[in-house]
Amino acid sequence: MPLLDIHLENSKHRTGKEYKELHHWMDDDKVKSPDIHDISRIPENMKYVGEKWGKEAVREFVLHIKEDMEHRLKENLQYFGLFK
Repeated sequence: MPLLDIHLENSKHRTGKEYKELHHWMDDDKVKSPDIHDISRIPENMKYVGEKWGKEAVREFVLHIKEDMEHRLKENLQYFGLFK
């Protein structure tokens, strides 16, 4: 996954806000983090994020997951020598 600083920087660039609390909620608790990132739970987590941080944060939540998935895909492709 990208470093927390990358998520914060990307959110700030998109919205003018880092959404630091949101990104920490998503990544800091290593027990809960897999459930928070679970694609099948996105709708329920979107509802929670919207209630806690607002509509704009929901977009940042989904984009955080997208960035993580892209990062993992790149790492896997690099491992097999398919991406530099």
